[in-house]
Amino acid sequence: MAKKIKKASLLSEADKQKLLKKAGNKKPLTQTQAIASTVTATRTVSSASSRLASQQQSPASTGKNTRIWLGITVVLCAVFIMAPKPQLLEYHSAGLSTQSIYMPGWFGQEGTILDTNQRAVLAEQEQTLYLCFEGQSNEQCAKYQLRQQQGFIAAAVFWLSSRP
Repeated sequence: MAKKIKKASLLSEADKQKLLKKAGNKKPLTQTQAIASTVTATRTVSSASSRLASQQQSPASTGKNTRIWLGITVVLCAVFIMAPKPQLLEYHSAGLSTQSIYMPGWFGQEGTILDTNQRAVLAEQEQTLYLCFEGQSNEQCAKYQLRQQQGFIAAAVFWLSSRP
């Protein structure tokens, strides 16, 4: 003979009675009706708890996003402050004057002039610019006298105006 299996309920007896009183049913429920009401009540409770959880997580995630954006902003500002900024140099030699954008090197590296493939050595104390090919010593470099040295904004304006 087959054994009868009892169906388990998700709600306790006290919860079932509360549901019965709430529904206003005077008749006792059959087992299938009790299971159906239990499933409905469980779905209602789980949807309410998920709504509550999403409402509670929303402010936390907003605060986390704010911290992330603040951190990114701080890092970008630090990089901008530490990074070498281009300068507009006006230099001349033998009656020929030229303007070029000079990009200083990072952490003691030699800088470059953007319109040439030569390396640039800027001696600000002497007001001199040396342009050297790779492999040449500083004595063999072309020497130019600095006339004017301007900052980042002048270099940006010069670069934008020189573009076709």
